[in-house]
Amino acid sequence: MTNHSDATEDHWRARIEENLQRASALRVRELFSEINPNLVGDKLFEKRWTAERKDAAVLVPLIRRPESLNVILTVRSPKMRSHAGQISFPGGKSDPDDKTPIETALREAHEEVNIAPENVDVIGSLGVHKGGLGFSVTPVVGIVSSEADLRPCPHEVDEIFEAPIDFVANLDNHILEERLLNGVPYKMFALPFGRFHIWGLTAGILRTFAETLQKEDAK
Repeated sequence: MTNHSDATEDHWRARIEENLQRASALRVRELFSEINPNLVGDKLFEKRWTAERKDAAVLVPLIRRPESLNVILTVRSPKMRSHAGQISFPGGKSDPDDKTPIETALREAHEEVNIAPENVDVIGSLGVHKGGLGFSVTPVVGIVSSEADLRPCPHEVDEIFEAPIDFVANLDNHILEERLLNGVPYKMFALPFGRFHIWGLTAGILRTFAETLQKEDAK
């Protein structure tokens, strides 16, 4: 007999596999300029958002739990030199030895949260997401074995948490919020979840992923 968690995983997996082929899922997203067209070329933001691009990849890890398929996320260590304390996916910059973004995402996930590559069933990738501080990030979607021993690397990750895929898929949960840089307002993607405030590039990737989870392309 197929149990509820098996059926839930099969349902979402089938939808993701099909919808990752959509042009909307594979498109390159210039996240800052997309929601701040009035600030494109602004001297205050120009160097900050248009720095020389560094290739990176993250794993969007899905794991089956008794009542839900969940998305695994991390809280970065406050000791990190960049993005300290922010919420992110396991991932990072590409190494010269990485042949593909998938290799980068799997290597980084192993280093950061102890997910061994053999415990990830890669479904596919979303298009490149260009965020602040010069990163061009490829999100790689994969299902993690429920037997995986999730453990944070103490130097990089402060905490691991999970969000149900039903929550992520609900477009009403995704918002734009206004922030200030030297007194100039600009918009950022955000996805508040309990005591966790997901924002920036991670929230932008989750927004694309949420659109990919819809039965039809989001308007």
